[in-house]
Amino acid sequence: MSLAETLDYLILGNPVSEMIISSAIAFLDSLGLQPKKMPVDDSMLVFHPSAHHYVRSHSSLYCLAGCHYHFVRLAGIGGASAIFMGAYCKYVLRDIDDVRDQLDSQAYADVANRIHFLHSFALMAMPLAHYPFLTGTLMITGTLFFSGSMYYRALTGEKWMQPYATMGGFCLMAAWLTLVL
Repeated sequence: MSLAETLDYLILGNPVSEMIISSAIAFLDSLGLQPKKMPVDDSMLVFHPSAHHYVRSHSSLYCLAGCHYHFVRLAGIGGASAIFMGAYCKYVLRDIDDVRDQLDSQAYADVANRIHFLHSFALMAMPLAHYPFLTGTLMITGTLFFSGSMYYRALTGEKWMQPYATMGGFCLMAAWLTLVL
């Protein structure tokens, strides 16, 4: 897929943009406004036959994700839950009376939230990995173990889940290393 095709898909061709454009056209039609018809100059359309060999047969990123599109959906859920947990921790941790405990808890919550959001974002690229199921599973498991135990430590102050953060960290490192395979 060329850069122009990728940008075209990201700006105009993805399902969200198509929905917004079709809704805007329907809204303008309901108001009685019609878009201008612009003549297309055929001399502006140039086809380079040599570029055809470098373009993949599937034309959209959705098709590129294929059967591993569930990782993109999990990335959306992970990103939304990271935003929720960040706001929740800010709200709950502000009521801690001891300043030292509040700063410690806030530091654990910040680390958990940063790792949670970063790896939720990275899940969107899992369909591009050589072994997407292995890499995605390790990344999800590592994020749940690491961020979950850090959130738990931040919200309760208990340390018994700390070994799970270590296991989660090793899962995350393994997930990133599987991209090398």
